[in-house]
Amino acid sequence: MEPVTSPRNPRVAAAARLHRARERKATGLTLIEGPHLLAEAQAGGADIREVFAVADDASATLVGAGGPSVTPVTELVLSRIAGTEHPRGPVAVIAIPPPVAARSDIVLLAVNDPGNAGSLIRTAAAFGYEVAVFPGAVDVWSPKVLRGAAGGHFRTRIVNVPEADERAVVTLAVSGGVTLDRAASLLDPEPLVTLVVGNEAHGVPESLRLGARLEITIPMEPGVESLNAAVAGALAMYELRKRRTDRPTP
Repeated sequence: MEPVTSPRNPRVAAAARLHRARERKATGLTLIEGPHLLAEAQAGGADIREVFAVADDASATLVGAGGPSVTPVTELVLSRIAGTEHPRGPVAVIAIPPPVAARSDIVLLAVNDPGNAGSLIRTAAAFGYEVAVFPGAVDVWSPKVLRGAAGGHFRTRIVNVPEADERAVVTLAVSGGVTLDRAASLLDPEPLVTLVVGNEAHGVPESLRLGARLEITIPMEPGVESLNAAVAGALAMYELRKRRTDRPTP
């Protein structure tokens, strides 16, 4: 098959439009970039619709027999689809799975920064949390978040926001909360925990703070304003998971 050479090719243009949130919402599709994410998506059972790769990209062989079609493209066309300055193919179109019912501890993202969201999803996968997204927060299926999570989307579950009265809600605050080393001892093994990580500029939404069982503060040296949201969330996820040894098994 001859490679696609025009960035105006209808399939190329349709894939490139998936960098827009409204297009992802309308189509239920998004983009992943690079062999690592493609391998993670395949291993996680993602619904891969189409793969674009330059003709000499050996990693396109990750797509085996019976898999999605591989469309050969030029470097220029790949750059149009990927949307990054120095893209690494292949670039694939995948279906966004609908959120499912939660069944384990959750990290609830109320963040807006794609890099922080990606790091938090990657950490959630590492420490056994599922991920929920507060309404109006970052689109966790944007290509930027997918890159930042480095496959985390396919190693954990993106779930519906749970009812607050079904869980112990724990929020992260800059000051005024219990210290992290005390938090786990103050939580009963049941119910399950929802750990809320708030917006980088404005913190945890007031509606979530009002329903919280605990508010956690991570002690810092004097003069330090705050931790990066992804770093604070990672510390809290690790400590809570480590100390809640009697949590229910999913």
